[in-house]
Amino acid sequence: MFNDNGKNILITGASSGIGFYALVNLLKKENHLFIPVRSFSRGQDLKLKLRNFFNDEYLNKFLNLIYDTDFSDLNNINKIREFIIEKKKTIDVLILNAGMQYTGGLYPKVSKQGIELTFAINHLAHFYLTNILIPLINSSLESRIIITSSDVHNPKSSGGNIGQKAGLNELINFKDEIQVPFKNFSADKSYKNSKLCNILFAKELSKRLSFKKKNISVLSWAPGLVIPDNELGFFRYSQPFNKLGYFIFSNSAKNILGISEDINNAGNILGDLALDKKYNDSLYTHLSNKLISFKKHKLIECGTSMESNNTELSKKLWKLSEELCTSFRLRLFDL
Repeated sequence: MFNDNGKNILITGASSGIGFYALVNLLKKENHLFIPVRSFSRGQDLKLKLRNFFNDEYLNKFLNLIYDTDFSDLNNINKIREFIIEKKKTIDVLILNAGMQYTGGLYPKVSKQGIELTFAINHLAHFYLTNILIPLINSSLESRIIITSSDVHNPKSSGGNIGQKAGLNELINFKDEIQVPFKNFSADKSYKNSKLCNILFAKELSKRLSFKKKNISVLSWAPGLVIPDNELGFFRYSQPFNKLGYFIFSNSAKNILGISEDINNAGNILGDLALDKKYNDSLYTHLSNKLISFKKHKLIECGTSMESNNTELSKKLWKLSEELCTSFRLRLFDL
């Protein structure tokens, strides 16, 4: 089922949460991991956690940390490309997993470039990273790009129909939502929209890669509701807005309702997606880790929301993303 030859894999958001357990999974299989980290201290903390699984000799052989790559500043992202070039490496698998949300926030958090933070990190930073790395990604049967999205992109899903729903409205006045004046700001909707952008980006990316004769599969996936056991996981930015509510919600989801997925399991799924030969040369596939019974999930191939299937909208989002990047004087490759 899995390729055991060892691949060069770059994964974002690997210092905590799902990404960390995917990293452990992939390191165990003797793949060479390239991990962007926000700072030197964050990188040392990551190494310390990894020493629970591997010795230093093993980490020195298979782990490559790329420091000072905070995704809230697009200017940092080119450091990743420079690192890969300096090491004279190419990438077999690119995993776009970093994400943040601060549901409950009343005011927008803003990136270095003045973009609302969930859109900036969850979509735009990954759009730019993918663009500049495409020339360094091998075009081969087992090459792939994996994007972590969420079922909440779909207003008809169990999570997507609670609160404000995802909706890009053909990107009409969308710039005013993600930049000053941050019109009709909603932290909840901003997150759901960013996950919708992930799907639209993945589908358009697959088409463009195919047109360019690049043999690179594109997968998007929804891990389900994953609640970490500590304060360093995905919900770390939203917890402070309602600590009691979060405690009640997380305890109920995990122990009473049994609707959440174990973070280790979710990380293992992501790691397996990077290597599973089933997805060789698959163009585009979307998968969702669906709840099938109490505390039990199953990963299945499935469709996405009606809006995410709008091909004209995916083209518009691509064009807008290009315009934003170039407005910040960032160089893009023709894709």
